[in-house]
Amino acid sequence: MPLRKISKCHMDFVEIIHKIAEELNLKNIEYVIKFGCEDIDSFHNGLYSVQIKGLRDGQIIKHCVVVKWQPDREVRSAIKEFYIREITIFQRVVPKFLEIQRHFKVIEGLRIKFPNCIFMSNEHDKETVAIMALLNGRKGYRVHDRFHKKDLNHAVLVMKYLAKLHALSFVLENSNPEEFDKIKKSYHKDGQYSDPERVSKPMKCFYDASVNVISDPVAKAKLKGLGPNILSVLYKCTLPVPRYSAICHGDCWNNNILYSYKGQRPVDVILIDYQLTRYASPVTDIAYFMYMSTEKELREKHYETLLEIYYGTLEAVLRECSLKIEDIYPKEIFKSHLQKYSVLGLVEALISMMIITAPSEEALKMTEIKYQFGNEEFCESQCKIWFKTRVNDVVQDFFSRNYSLDTVLK
Repeated sequence: MPLRKISKCHMDFVEIIHKIAEELNLKNIEYVIKFGCEDIDSFHNGLYSVQIKGLRDGQIIKHCVVVKWQPDREVRSAIKEFYIREITIFQRVVPKFLEIQRHFKVIEGLRIKFPNCIFMSNEHDKETVAIMALLNGRKGYRVHDRFHKKDLNHAVLVMKYLAKLHALSFVLENSNPEEFDKIKKSYHKDGQYSDPERVSKPMKCFYDASVNVISDPVAKAKLKGLGPNILSVLYKCTLPVPRYSAICHGDCWNNNILYSYKGQRPVDVILIDYQLTRYASPVTDIAYFMYMSTEKELREKHYETLLEIYYGTLEAVLRECSLKIEDIYPKEIFKSHLQKYSVLGLVEALISMMIITAPSEEALKMTEIKYQFGNEEFCESQCKIWFKTRVNDVVQDFFSRNYSLDTVLK
């Protein structure tokens, strides 16, 4: 989505920019505000890139900051919960995770990095999150759009990142249960699927469109039968699992994954956008990533390898923090979670595949109506070849592994 300069700006947003400048210790500032992101489709209509220039100790300093702020008051009120989730991550979780890494002297290869959040506000009607921009050409991180075909090297970095994130959650819960219980209160219910009775028509429509192009008649019948219960499935999958839940990103797909490179080789990764963070089975993150952001060839060749890399990294981080994986997340529990909770990734992919494979402008409009009620626009959108291929690939993959569609409902 191309960046678009903004000539007139809401005064509340101008006030936010000046607060950010104060955090950066900049005076006599000048700024340029742009809407969107030039590298990817921005599915967040309250996302801004702000270039700030000002004086610090007599020197001219320039910074680029990404700001999440929703100009529409009604929308801002409706998504307040999402801001609270992300603010909790940067205000309470990230500092604890970084402290754990320092305390246990976790080796560099097993450490995790987070975006640098420089300003946040959960004040009523002024909810804001601002992070330092990570996309910086050759020297910074790069993001790939939803059409990017991941190879093994990219997928390995993501799986390791998820393992480190989940491991630190397990460590914090074990080392400081009182503090962790306070954090969990922000995630006592899922941000998207806490009410299994309210399925928006567009969401059901997108799911049905995917089911209608499935070639395998047996799989098609099963998924059609699941249709009335898709929100119940997602609701059950996102509930905390006693003893075996972790803080999960909740939205690990291409647009939220940034890579750094050495030459042409990806060497590091960082996840952004923590507004859908949840406390649930770690497998919910894995399945979401696998079915939303990888393609058939990668999964056929490397699915088991990626799971082993995830589990091995999880074990290594726990060991660095003086915990045994057998006590925290035994292999048999991990496998049972894959069997039971991978359905979340499948259902999410079937709901979102029309958006993932659509042209940019159409995808943005579909994203806007996905959770609205009473809007059936785009349900008759033409099914393109890539859409059909991706749908059939994820369905075939899911059933070939004998994962369960409805165990979570029992």
